Amino acid sequence: MESTACIKERLTLTLKSSLLCAVMLIPAVALADSPETDRVEQSTLDAVRIALSDTAAESSSPATSAQQRRISRLSGHIQRKYRVSETNADRIVSAAVRSAERHQLAPELILAVIAVESTFKERAVSRAGARGLMQVLPSAHGRKIREIGGTHRLMEADQNIHVGARILAQYLDLHSGNLRRALLNYNGSLGMRRSSYPEKIMRVYNDLRQATIEG
Repeated sequence: MESTACIKERLTLTLKSSLLCAVMLIPAVALADSPETDRVEQSTLDAVRIALSDTAAESSSPATSAQQRRISRLSGHIQRKYRVSETNADRIVSAAVRSAERHQLAPELILAVIAVESTFKERAVSRAGARGLMQVLPSAHGRKIREIGGTHRLMEADQNIHVGARILAQYLDLHSGNLRRALLNYNGSLGMRRSSYPEKIMRVYNDLRQATIEG
């Protein structure tokens, strides 16, 4: 029986280029509700998850040169665009890469959620009580928060990103890979008539992917 790593490697060779290019070319309007939405979203989700293969395939050692370049490029972009210190940007990006590997997401997707939810403010608290980088709501995710040691730990970058990524991955499973609905669920706007939240996330995601490619 083939190992998970082997399966990922084979999928990467056959699907990575076409799907990753596809997600960069999908306009924001493609996320609007239409008969084509499910097909567009599935392609988008597949591309987002395949993007993880850059990290997963390189994670046999604690930190490969390719992975370090990716972290460095993302960190530099975040420092410039969001005025985050080098130390904090490096820590946040590294945590996003680790959680992406663990939960089978692209780190750029996690970082896009952070950018929209908190603009990389580690101690952000919303009026509703959502906390930290990924604005995790303690009242909605009590069990997950207890597992990391309590609400106060949501102010730690690594723990907050781990919980937020876990929630997003579970919503993707809940909605059968429908990325738009998973993002709406994450934001608490699922069921609303109109929401621009998924489009905001995908614009930032594409911006981060471009930064990764261009350096």
